[in-house]
Amino acid sequence: MNLQFVKYFVALANTLNFTKASEQVFVVQSTFSAGIKKLEEHFGVKLFERDKRNVQLTSEGELFLPKAMELLKLWNDIEISFEVKEDEPILLSFVQNILLDAILESINQYKITYPFSEVNIVEKKDAELLQLLLNEQLDVLFVDYEIEHENIDFQFITIEKLVFAINDKHPLSNKKSIPLSVLSEEPFIERSFCAMYDELTEKLKEMNVKPKKVFTAPNNGTVSTLVASGMGISLMPMPTFKTENVVYLPIEDAPITRDIYLAWNKDLIKRKHTVKNFIDTCVKNL
Repeated sequence: MNLQFVKYFVALANTLNFTKASEQVFVVQSTFSAGIKKLEEHFGVKLFERDKRNVQLTSEGELFLPKAMELLKLWNDIEISFEVKEDEPILLSFVQNILLDAILESINQYKITYPFSEVNIVEKKDAELLQLLLNEQLDVLFVDYEIEHENIDFQFITIEKLVFAINDKHPLSNKKSIPLSVLSEEPFIERSFCAMYDELTEKLKEMNVKPKKVFTAPNNGTVSTLVASGMGISLMPMPTFKTENVVYLPIEDAPITRDIYLAWNKDLIKRKHTVKNFIDTCVKNL
């Protein structure tokens, strides 16, 4: 049994809401749901009754809850008594057009495996990051391109997809997916720093679709707020933490994606064990 699944169980028992519980333990909802399912399969019982609207503990879940809380407290006491801590912090960064949402799962998996390790996020201009990596002043770097350099290794980590962000009261919110052609008819909120903008523009040009742009905003938070207020629809990467009153639906006819990679210095990984641990954890969870 995975101890992390027990943490998922306690979070869901306390919130009775999959979205809030997954946010509480910093994982995407699909990972969270899979963890709850595996825990139920391990015990051979249902711990929760759930439908589209409600989540409730079953009698077995109510029986397990105090034992689960006791187990987590005991494990925390053990780690404290042994002063479990990684001695070298990870120096991590990502290029400007990669959102934290895209790499949060990788960071979270490392923190699950090494809960007392320290991760320092380095914020620098994109032009400086590769040089920091080469100079061993940065341990790992998330990028959206393959780095061709004799001293750098890289590994594919995930695919980031653009999805429609729509107010949950909009007639389109009940659809399973939406074609890009709706942008000719709906008020469009554009993200000004979209790494996939060129690909999106090219596809719209091919389809002869001219968006009715009403707002331009620099980040996902502002865009989501505008969408939640009913100001228009937008295209953005799927966020880890959803905004209330906003639904996220796939593009039906022309998926727009990009690959995300993790890069590191070949020499540094030989000497700094926390770097190797971080990379191994990210790769293992692909």
